[in-house]
Amino acid sequence: MSDLTVERIQRNNAVFREANERIRESAQTYAHELEHIPFLCECPVEDCVEIVPLTEDQYAAIRANPSHYMTAVGHEVAEAPVGTVVSRNDGYVVVEKS
Repeated sequence: MSDLTVERIQRNNAVFREANERIRESAQTYAHELEHIPFLCECPVEDCVEIVPLTEDQYAAIRANPSHYMTAVGHEVAEAPVGTVVSRNDGYVVVEKS
């Protein structure tokens, strides 16, 4: 894998993680009553716009390990060069990236 590809993936990871943290903070700030919060898929596909609905507890469990990211089901295929699937769940997949 080229250095440019690795850099793009790392940049995407940072952007999606930051966006999802803002989504979580907004949900907490506004005392939402949603059972599932709409988070963004964190796969390395540049134009992915898939929404992954998670509970606050599900999202917190993923974030408990800083090398874990979540993707929509089926998007884990794009992770093969950079990550390993660590769990498959109802509606999302958790991938460990180095």
